[in-house]
Amino acid sequence: MARYKHIDTSPRFLAVDLQRQLLPGTFEHAMNHLIDRELDLSSFDVRFNNDLTGATAYPPAMLLKVVLFAYSMGIISSRHIERACRDHVTFIALSGDSLPHFTTIAGFVSTLGDDIARLFSQGTIRKSNRTDNESAKMATSKGVIQGYTGVAAVDAKHQIIVEAQAHGTGSEQELLIPVVKAIKATRAETPLITGTGLITADAGYHSEDNLKELAALKVDALIADNAMRGRDERFAGQDKYKALPDPLHDKGGKPKQAARYRPKDFDYDPQAGTCICPAGIKLYGDGSGCTINGMAAIKFQGAQRDCVPCTQREHCLRTPDKTRTRQVSFFQGRADGSVSHTAKMRARIDSPEGRALYSGRFTTVEPVFGNVRYNKGLDRFTLRGRKKVDAQWKLFCLVHNIEKLAHHGYAQ
Repeated sequence: MARYKHIDTSPRFLAVDLQRQLLPGTFEHAMNHLIDRELDLSSFDVRFNNDLTGATAYPPAMLLKVVLFAYSMGIISSRHIERACRDHVTFIALSGDSLPHFTTIAGFVSTLGDDIARLFSQGTIRKSNRTDNESAKMATSKGVIQGYTGVAAVDAKHQIIVEAQAHGTGSEQELLIPVVKAIKATRAETPLITGTGLITADAGYHSEDNLKELAALKVDALIADNAMRGRDERFAGQDKYKALPDPLHDKGGKPKQAARYRPKDFDYDPQAGTCICPAGIKLYGDGSGCTINGMAAIKFQGAQRDCVPCTQREHCLRTPDKTRTRQVSFFQGRADGSVSHTAKMRARIDSPEGRALYSGRFTTVEPVFGNVRYNKGLDRFTLRGRKKVDAQWKLFCLVHNIEKLAHHGYAQ
């Protein structure tokens, strides 16, 4: 008769490394790292008044870990969570084998209130991937990709790259000020526009906050806005140079909605304080004025007896089946009487002098990116991690600079 080893399943004391029960790549490991190293739980301290006297309390971090892990497992009952902290090795690891009572767990959950709301405000969710979580999703002509943005500051006289940075973000706006600060010493020695200390940048770097910061830093700059070309007659008819649609692409798409009337289609007389809609009906003034996003505005609204039976509702209202009357606002400037940095920049860049200075950007920066991207073949970064990508970007920019030196007879 065959003989087998005896398998003893009776309880016994075993040495268990609780920390090793939280395996990388699991929910519990990520949660444990987040709570211990990223989140500020100091707001929970005001729950207790036991600094000098009284019994010690269960750490809120531990209770939060236990509850979050329980919820991830579909365990909601505080009694069941208490039992899991006795029997389940992962719960034991998260709780440090402290065996919290179910009344403690229930009381913690029921009184979270504003404390849990503050935890949400501590993070914005980053869109990344497991391969390279320092990269970011960004829209390109080839669709949405995971990658980095390479930025460069270029000297206008010699087209030498004086600063280069790569960042894992699809927003260029947040990159302007760091680059400007990085070239502070260089700007003083080698102006980026010949003979001046002027900095120029395209519309991707335009924002009210950036312009305000540049003014505070006393940096002379011309930053285009998205509507600049539409205001410049030199760009009239530029649409004909846009790339034709891909013949293999389905051009059916969603049907375009009929163009709706905009404020410019209304006959507004600021002197008389009247407004006539495209249908020839006089609108009623909605008060003497109002403030919308810090801007002073004059509002007008149509009467139901005029708007409801109007045959032009489809062209006038966004949702004609739900909205009964049309409202229209005409902005008069900032409510506090000040002029925004955006308005000041728009006026300057639209002036003859501003247009002449800004036009220098097209012959300064664009050829540099064209050389690096097309002539040198850098159509994508081949490394992962911001530090490595930043180094690769700087290497290519250094190649460009050495090439410039060689063309100017360096070391001959």
